[in-house]
Amino acid sequence: MKSAISLSLLGSALALSNEKVGFLAQQPLIQDACPSNHLLDNGKCLPLAYGNSPASVAFQSNTTDPSPHTNSLEDARALASQTENFPWTFWPECFTNEKVAEPYCVFSKQDFASGRGIFIVTARTFAYAMLQHDAFKRPETLERINRYENPPFYQHEFPGKGRGLVANKTLQRGDEIFASTPILITDPDLYDLPESERLALLHRGIDTLPKSTQSLFWELMGHTPDADAIDDRITTNNFEVAIDGISQSALFPEIAMLNHDCRPNAAYFFDEKTLTHYVHAIRPIYPGEEITITYINNELPRARRMRGLEKNWGFKCSCSTCTAHASLVSESDSRLEQIATIQQDVLSDWTESSAATPATAELLISLYQQERLDASLATAYQHAAETYSSFGMKWEAVRYARLSVEMSMLDKGWNDKDTAVMQKMVADPTMTWSWKKRVGAKSGCGCGKSH
Repeated sequence: MKSAISLSLLGSALALSNEKVGFLAQQPLIQDACPSNHLLDNGKCLPLAYGNSPASVAFQSNTTDPSPHTNSLEDARALASQTENFPWTFWPECFTNEKVAEPYCVFSKQDFASGRGIFIVTARTFAYAMLQHDAFKRPETLERINRYENPPFYQHEFPGKGRGLVANKTLQRGDEIFASTPILITDPDLYDLPESERLALLHRGIDTLPKSTQSLFWELMGHTPDADAIDDRITTNNFEVAIDGISQSALFPEIAMLNHDCRPNAAYFFDEKTLTHYVHAIRPIYPGEEITITYINNELPRARRMRGLEKNWGFKCSCSTCTAHASLVSESDSRLEQIATIQQDVLSDWTESSAATPATAELLISLYQQERLDASLATAYQHAAETYSSFGMKWEAVRYARLSVEMSMLDKGWNDKDTAVMQKMVADPTMTWSWKKRVGAKSGCGCGKSH
């Protein structure tokens, strides 16, 4: 029921040497159907992005040179335009080896999202599946996305932590701060390729983006000084998202400008249909106040939060919760421990021996409010709605279901399963699985159902 934290550092970037590196030849996919340097695609014999001759080329660290690609950008564009109904702007460049089932390629589409553009580095199967989403098939669904003509924020440099976004007007709970599409999507399994080949694909991808979008990318910050400049920015700012049930990594330049706080005032979610990242205020934010999100599971104890942030993002958290007096930190950690216990051991227990009561659910809400875990109130409200329903208290169940729907939409999205479950509760608690489950038993619990 609790939403997973999706912000993820995919791995530390490694520096390239300035020496020449060898690129493995791409293996032919269907040797009997086409020549060794071609691919059978929809009945047509098309040239592979890479030939079958090994190449040894210079690939400098911290550079945007696109070598060692077989086709120049101009040739790749021309080849794509000459292929009937080809959905990409450039002919893909690919690499493969014995570790991967399909070649990994760069698929680029410059007119995506009204010219914002996107490139996808993954296998052909996954890239073409993404084309079936509304973001590609129904461009009109993105008409309200990527609109920054009059944003409710401005950029500001914060001493000790760099650039962030500050509200320029009052934002109420539920107000949209921004919504944006990714400029790149990469498959985490891309690391199965040799580093030189993986980086070659990423560099080519950046070069295929529209110039204005390239500028957005280069404004991002990395955190490993000696790493490849493109790789460092991608690994530092990527989000883990699920597309067609497959874990992918997506980069959204705007949300990457938001700084972390263990008790943030904004929440985000990814809408798979439109490939859009939404950011909303989850409590009032006033002019001059920094807009923040959490990079981690912020229900962890302080020490674990601090370790995770320093390991993955290279900074020591300076938020008010982490820098509080030791006595206050100890009390906070105690509340977090009780939150976990109530959720896992009491309210999620649907056996006949369950000790869950409406008072327990109310305590959970109170603890979340004390901890200022505003987005997590969606989960607390859901527990309360189901608990009241289980005791046959209809209107209390509806009350908390309404609150859960509101917060779930902001933190998990309008298409999330928890949102749908609570919408059913709002419509009629008596028709939900939890109705009167804890009525009639000696322990105060009816016939149990695991949940």
